[in-house]
Amino acid sequence: MSALDKTDHRRGWDRLNWLSTALALGIATLLLISSEIATLRKDFQHRLATQASLVSANSAAAVVFKDARSAQDNLDAFQHSPEIRSARILLPDGTLFASYRKPGASEDAPLWAGPLGLDRIEYQKSLDLENVKIAEIRLIADLEPLRARILAFIAVVLGAALLALLIAQALMARLRRAMRHAEDDMVHMAHYDALTGLPNRALFETHTTQALARTARSGGRAALLFFDLDNFKVVNDSLGHPVGDQLLQAVAAQLGQVVRQTDNLSRLGGDEFTLLVEGAGQQQASAVAEHVIEALHQSIAIDGHELSVGASIGIALYPDDGDSVDKLLRSADSALYAAKAAGKHTWRFFSAEMDEQAQHRLALEAGLRRALDRNELRMAYQPIVDLGTGRHIGFEALMRWTSPELGEVSPAVFIPVAEETGLIHAFGAFALREACSQTRRWLDEGRVDVVVSVNVSARQFYGRGLVDSVRRTLMETNLPPSHLNLEITETALMGAEQEVVDILGELHGLGVSLSLDDFGVGYASLSQLKRLPIHKLKIDRGFVMDLPHDSDDAAIVTAIIGMADALGLTVVAEGVETTDQQAFLAALGCRSGQGYLFGRPGPAE
Repeated sequence: MSALDKTDHRRGWDRLNWLSTALALGIATLLLISSEIATLRKDFQHRLATQASLVSANSAAAVVFKDARSAQDNLDAFQHSPEIRSARILLPDGTLFASYRKPGASEDAPLWAGPLGLDRIEYQKSLDLENVKIAEIRLIADLEPLRARILAFIAVVLGAALLALLIAQALMARLRRAMRHAEDDMVHMAHYDALTGLPNRALFETHTTQALARTARSGGRAALLFFDLDNFKVVNDSLGHPVGDQLLQAVAAQLGQVVRQTDNLSRLGGDEFTLLVEGAGQQQASAVAEHVIEALHQSIAIDGHELSVGASIGIALYPDDGDSVDKLLRSADSALYAAKAAGKHTWRFFSAEMDEQAQHRLALEAGLRRALDRNELRMAYQPIVDLGTGRHIGFEALMRWTSPELGEVSPAVFIPVAEETGLIHAFGAFALREACSQTRRWLDEGRVDVVVSVNVSARQFYGRGLVDSVRRTLMETNLPPSHLNLEITETALMGAEQEVVDILGELHGLGVSLSLDDFGVGYASLSQLKRLPIHKLKIDRGFVMDLPHDSDDAAIVTAIIGMADALGLTVVAEGVETTDQQAFLAALGCRSGQGYLFGRPGPAE
């Protein structure tokens, strides 16, 4: 609604309120006046009855009133007075309005005189009307006090109405102010993010459209920075949404100190932010991106946690990368994915190749959403062997996806997309069910010592759903828990350590074993290993591939094996491809290993 429409709407509302208030007060005033007049009329009739009783001693009497209504009221009073014997009701012009005589009334009854308690009495001569001799007594009631009472009452009523009108006006003014504040609040809520106070997507589009129009008229340039927070989802999932909200507020405050007042900073939703810099070319845009990354890389203290999320930024330039808000935003979004693929905590400018990658990602995501329904997923199993004897002691279950449109897609490509889209929960449940079912078949075939390892994503790990899924799958497949090993990455340990401990404790209570995957390249500390119910450490292939010739890798592997022995943990070496590596690891005390030397991932058959 435009400002002019809102003004007309508000004026119309004011006129309607005034009209309704005035109408209500007018009706109330009329009702009060009618009620008082009815009261006065009743009192007047009572006085007429009193007059009738005063003339009851006369054999005949005539009372003159101004009009027929007063005469009728008088006649009614006379008729209800049992002592009246004869009476005539005359109009001012002498017209006979009504008359009656009671049987036995004397025509020569004397006139009654004396103070009647009325305003005044006038005596006139006897009249002979229709051969009836009566004595006329004209009783004149002074109506001035009555008029004064009515006028006083009307004045009081009008004064009360005026006071009520003034009070109503004050209340309406207060109501209008409250309505204006409510409208302002609604406008603010419609255009600003309630959490951070920054412009939201709607206001971002409005501001950006206006800015691009100004830039087009001046023939200048503009840069749109589109960025989100690295590892924010991990923090949000591990520490909870309240801490995540506080982190977003702190990030917005930090950004407010970095950007200029002329720059358009907005929050589109979640952990996604945009920054429009008018008049900026490639050099200035990259400088702004560096400032934003540096500001967000600093630690933020929230609820006793030191959090450092960082940011990845995609940059699109106007008019080169888009001549509208939508096109510019899509280009910046494609550049953002390129920045994340480059290792996060960095920025990238949009290029035409990125647009192709964005289209490929859309096709990848659409294919993933159909993969389960179309039975395109399958499990492959890589042997885990005893390094001393070469005997198979288990398998790692690895997911594979063959798309009819995209062909064989690497897990390194589709697993991150499944995590970002939330499909990882359904994929994880599928992997767990397939691996447990296959292990049950191996046990039925007589391989009683086999253990299958299933990878658990950090996204899948948090929440009680994982524990319930594992428990239910073990029951449905009738698999003893000791034959299932769950592998978690060090990333899953970041954040809410106590929550991690609790969930791992529940899984341990089910009887399954737990492995820490890719140990040495993440964030796990010795204090965490001490607290967590971990059974195995898997040495990352990066430390194994150059053994035994690289002295640094040899020292690291030796230290990991020694620490694991001290903690009572089993060590599994990944990426074993040569017999020299096998012999070296076995000599150090590493009991288990997996790699191409023992077999590539393949079908269960």
